[in-house]
Amino acid sequence: MAAVGTALFIALNLFYKRRVWTPESDYYTFREEEEERSEKQVLVLGLDGAGKSSVLQELSGAGSRRGCRPTRGFNFISLHTPACQLDFLEIGGGEDLRMYWVDYLRRTNILVYVVDSSDRGRLPQAKDELHRLLKADTDLPVVVLGNKQDKPDAVSVPELREALSLSSVADQRKLFLLAAQSGSEGLSRTCGLQKFQDLLLTLV
Repeated sequence: MAAVGTALFIALNLFYKRRVWTPESDYYTFREEEEERSEKQVLVLGLDGAGKSSVLQELSGAGSRRGCRPTRGFNFISLHTPACQLDFLEIGGGEDLRMYWVDYLRRTNILVYVVDSSDRGRLPQAKDELHRLLKADTDLPVVVLGNKQDKPDAVSVPELREALSLSSVADQRKLFLLAAQSGSEGLSRTCGLQKFQDLLLTLV
């Protein structure tokens, strides 16, 4: 597990490494910096099994597939919009990877936190991890996705708000709670893909 974590840490640091200006490549560096300014990073986190990969698949246009394996490292997709490019980075939610979550908050523009609404037994753990992230960065905008709302044992959105203690978050904090389903096109059926994208663009 330590080896997996170390490899993840190194890979993501390389991914996020900023470009350095050199006189010999002034023209090319200028173009790269212009492109970099139009790229906004969205970090996607949540406990293992919450449905993070399904959300990314739907955003990419591939649709959500049932039976996705838990992410052991990270997934990445880019979403091109007229305003900017949204780069979504998902880090696995296993216990061995959660310790690295905080390290990447300072490199992102928005945090999307996915919660399995039907996993009542793990809601306290999901709450603790979310509030650990909120405490680590008090300014980062956060969108909480209450996933798997189509499950018969899922808690409602008001119940989820209470279970995650979202009312205790400071009023000035940019924090939003949206509902999503786990089935095919679940995100578009509930909060809506376009609505979700529009919200993200207002926060970057």
